[in-house]
Amino acid sequence: MHLRLRMANSGPGASRGITRREILFVLLIASALTIYVSSLVKQRVDEALHEQAVIDLERITRALHQYKLDNLRYPSPDQGLYALLESPVLEPLSPRWAGPYLSRSSLIRDPWKRDYIYHSSDAPPSFSVKTFGADGVEGGSGENRDLLVVFESDSDY
Repeated sequence: MHLRLRMANSGPGASRGITRREILFVLLIASALTIYVSSLVKQRVDEALHEQAVIDLERITRALHQYKLDNLRYPSPDQGLYALLESPVLEPLSPRWAGPYLSRSSLIRDPWKRDYIYHSSDAPPSFSVKTFGADGVEGGSGENRDLLVVFESDSDY
């Protein structure tokens, strides 16, 4: 009498598990997908930060016009955008200050955590507010492009 032992999964067509080559192939595909998805997410985040800067500049522009209505002038370059948050302590003082004109102090910093660049003039009343984009360097394109708002009045109203 001969006894034959037979393993349940041993024979032609029996599965031997996943090979190293198959594991490597799956890891390669997963890595490629991860890189692709992360680049899409980064691109969308960059676009969102740029859109946020545009919205911030619109809010700052409205706040500057409201400041001028109350104080008959825009904040001086020395007072800067901080004058939209607190009554200025630097000359020229603003006794009719009715702010704060911005809802939060973070609005005077761009989405890349740098202060917006503000300039103003009295004759004729004008101002400019700008940011240098993601790279913080003047010029550039895409996420690094500069954003600028300029207002120049026709008269000394």
